[in-house]
Order: sequence, then C-alpha cells, then structure tokens
Amino acid sequence: MSRFVSTLLIALMFVAISNASAQTETASNDATSTTSDAAETPKKYGQFYQLELKDQVGEMFRDLKVIKRFARRLPNFYSQVVSSAQREKVYEIQAAYFEPIEMLTLRLERLVAERDAQIEAVLTADQKAKVETLTKESAARRTTTRAANANAD
Repeated sequence: MSRFVSTLLIALMFVAISNASAQTETASNDATSTTSDAAETPKKYGQFYQLELKDQVGEMFRDLKVIKRFARRLPNFYSQVVSSAQREKVYEIQAAYFEPIEMLTLRLERLVAERDAQIEAVLTADQKAKVETLTKESAARRTTTRAANANAD
C-alpha cells in the first residue's frame, strides 16, 4: 500500500474518531471533557473541514490538510424546475458519485505532483534556478498588472 493511501486512510479514521468523540461529548453534556492530545477536532470552514494538527502528527498529515465533505447542492437552475422527490433523487445520485470522484481527484493531484517532480529532476541546478527566477518575475508582472487594472476601474 502506498504512503499516500495509508495517509489518506489514517486521516479518514481521524475524522471518524473526532466525529464520534464529538457526538459522545454532546450526548453526555459533559463540559469538562477535552479532545485528544494527538489532534484537535476539525473546524468547519464552509464546505471544508480544516484539520489543525499538533506537532506529533504533523509530518504524517503534511500533504493532507483539507478534507472536502459532501454538500447537497442542485446544479444551476434545477431548483426552479424539479419537484421535491426529484430533488432527493439528485442528492442520492450526487452522494453515490461523491466519494469515487474525490478519491480519483486526490489520485490525479498526486500523479500530477509526481510527474512535475520527475520533470524538475531532469533539470540541472542552474536550470532550476533560472526557472525559479522566471517564475518569480512572471508572478511580479501579474501582480503589477492586476494592481494597475484595479486602479483603472
């Protein structure tokens, strides 16, 4: 099993354990209970849960900072034409495809990162430095162009 898959499985277990412990704390209404020392509970930011990890677990979860959750949302303009039964059917279809699509998206991002790393490994140290300089110059030009366009408006 690859390191990425292992890390992903551990992160998913972490989220499940955090959710279970949060439900247990809520059910018991125990104000004195605290979360685990290994990690903090996820904080919700819109559609995302940001995992804030402590130093002990930080290296393991270095690449996995945000886990997207399923959001029940109709495609544009569907809310104006579908019935409540159709709405629920759309949500069921979206939920069925959500996890496989997310897993493939994560895999694609990982493959792109691996490809880019291998491409960069072909370059010499001088070439890498030149590419880095060109990248910084390009970013600076974009920043000044955006600022000029914002001031023109």
